[in-house]
Amino acid sequence: MPRPGTVRVRSLVLLAAGAMVLVGCGSGTSLLVPGPGRAHRHDVVHAPSRVSPGVPAAAVHVIEGWADALRAGHVTAAARYFHIPSFFFSGSGPVVELRSLTDAEAINAGLPCGARFLTAKLEGPYVNVLFRLTNRPGPGGAGGCGSGEGETARTNFLIRGGLIVQWMRAPDQPGDNGTPTTPANPTTPSAPSPTAPSPPPGATTGGGGTPLV
Repeated sequence: MPRPGTVRVRSLVLLAAGAMVLVGCGSGTSLLVPGPGRAHRHDVVHAPSRVSPGVPAAAVHVIEGWADALRAGHVTAAARYFHIPSFFFSGSGPVVELRSLTDAEAINAGLPCGARFLTAKLEGPYVNVLFRLTNRPGPGGAGGCGSGEGETARTNFLIRGGLIVQWMRAPDQPGDNGTPTTPANPTTPSAPSPTAPSPPPGATTGGGGTPLV
């Protein structure tokens, strides 16, 4: 008989892995410093990044730290960047509540790709981050990133207290993965910018719609 919680952990791994199956199919599926004592730092050289005005430096620090930990294969360290509880949305199906560090580890282990931070901008209360997907070592990474390696992907983050409280898959935007940066027909109105998902019940945003960091 499975141990209590085993079925839930397996479901979370499958959910996270399923979120990555669409990478390379134009879906825009996305992956990717906690407070003192929550996780050790990793000495990783950061590639130059572009951060739009208004994005809190503290939020970028958290997101880059999470991405660096996952890319290095340190799944437990990556999981410690998530608040407990927090929310994970793969882009389809229900929003999943991560109720324990074990849940957060399962979600991170289920992401076969690593992620290298490229750009960040605000979209409502979320920090929308563009990543470059990579292979990674560690639990869940042995099979490689497959066709997703080298592709870009986006994630919407909500950060509070130096931790991730929401991780939401975000769609591709013009210019991602070689797509045109402008509509093919200039007379055709542009589609509205993607709207960040509504926060799950109980999630908290900052006053004025800004992320809490």
